[in-house]
This record gives sequence, structure tokens and C-alpha cells, in this order.
Amino acid sequence: MSKYWIKFTCILCLFCGNCLADTANDIIETYFINFEVLAKSENWKEIIFQGTGALESAKMSNSAHDEAKICAQLTSTTFYLGDYTQSLIYARRCHELSEEFTDQSLLIRALYLESAIYRALATKNKEEQARQISYLNAVEIAEEASLIYSKSDINDLNLKGKIYFNLGAAHADNPQGDIEKAANCYFTALECFNSVGANDDVIRTSIRLGKVYLLQKKYELSQQIINEVRSQIASERLAMHVDYLEAQLKLAVNDTEYAIRIAKRGLARAKTLGAKEDESRLISLLQLAEDLS
Repeated sequence: MSKYWIKFTCILCLFCGNCLADTANDIIETYFINFEVLAKSENWKEIIFQGTGALESAKMSNSAHDEAKICAQLTSTTFYLGDYTQSLIYARRCHELSEEFTDQSLLIRALYLESAIYRALATKNKEEQARQISYLNAVEIAEEASLIYSKSDINDLNLKGKIYFNLGAAHADNPQGDIEKAANCYFTALECFNSVGANDDVIRTSIRLGKVYLLQKKYELSQQIINEVRSQIASERLAMHVDYLEAQLKLAVNDTEYAIRIAKRGLARAKTLGAKEDESRLISLLQLAEDLS
């Protein structure tokens, strides 16, 4: 009789709201636990696989805060993989949900993520006016995030650093942007990240500042930053970014042989990470360097 009772109770569980809710909560909790490990190992595709399942569970259990947080994490992950269209969908959903929260931290996060996506999408526009509109959106959205932060009672220097990092990038990525404003934003971001010991963010921002120095033709300062961060990098994504910067720098100073070598190394990293947009940029840079050699 016992085995039939077990089967009967299992069938009942399929129709039990409490059991379904518990299952959904377990899926969400497991995802959040796994996310930190997966992010550290840069396993972006597995994050998307588990995250989409957790997202459905959050919707099913009407957990708006969990849904918004998962959307924010999936925004970053799909952005890393170069899927900007899907990234924007997740960011907008996070924005929509977080507008109802008393704590505006997730709303601010959604905004700076939207800013990052708009500056990335700008490069996809072939028409200059459309590009400038996209860059303008990126600046205005990051400025909105900054305004909300300044008016709120949030005291999160890491969050403030993320805002200014993305505001700086919105200026710097635009060929017609204000490079001095970009540098000032990066200095503010570095101050924030250093104060809370956010080492990866310090490195990421330093690489960005190195690109500013490259654009300003301050080649020694750019190389100095590259040398300083190389030994501190623990992630392949950051290593790929510094490879791209150094290849650009070496090309600028006519060291094409070194530029080719370092670009090839960055390209190999991009392929391993599945970072399609970075792969495309490195291929273009490598072709340019080979044409000039």
C-alpha cells in the first residue's frame, strides 16, 4: 500500500499551489547561489540557461523583486555576449518593475545598464544622426541615474561608481563626445571603487582611462596603466579588454608586429568567452594591423 500512497501524494503535489511555490523558490534560490560561482568563472551561457528558468519561476511566484534582480543579471550577461537586443529587453523589464520599489537601487542599476546598451547600439547605426541620438540617450539615461542617486538616501559607493563609469563611457565611446567629461567621470568612478575595494571595477575603469589617454595621444600614460593592471587581472574578460587597448596603443606608435601579436591573443580570449562583439572588434583591429605591417 505504501508505494501507491507515495504515487498518489506525488500526483496531488502537481496541483498543490504551495508545492509549486516552494519549487519555484528553490529554483530561484539555487540560481542566486550558483550565479556568483558562474560569474566568477565567466560561464555566461550557463548563467543565461539557469537565469531564464529562475526568471520564469519568479514570474510564476509573483516575486517582483527577484524577477527584477534576475533581469538585471541577465542584462549584464547578454550584454557581455553581445546580444544587445535581448539585453535591452531585460533592462527595460528591470526598470519597469523597480519603479515600484521603495529602495531605488535596482532602478538606478536598470538605468545605467540601459545607458550601456544604448552606447553599444550606437555603433550598429550606419547613419550618423541615428548614432548621435543613441549616444545622447546613453548620456541622458546615465545622468538620470546620477540624479536619482543624489536625491535618494542611498549610500552605496559601488553603485555610484557604476553610474559614473557608464556616464564616462557614454561620452568616451562617441567619436564626437566630450573626452574631458569622460575622464572626470572615470576619476570619480575610480575614487568610489577604490574606497570600497572593488578591484575588478578599478581595473575596468583604469583600462577605460587608458583609452582616454590613447585618444589624447598621451601614449606613455596609457602604457603605464596597461603595465599597472596586467599583473592584477584575474578574469579573461578584463585580460581581453587590456589586450585590445594595448594592441590599439602599439598600432598608434607604429609597433605593428607587437600589435598583431597582442590582438591575436585578445581574439583567442574573445572566442573562448563567446564575446561576439569583442571578437568582431579584435578581428577588425587585427586586419588593420596586418594591412599596415
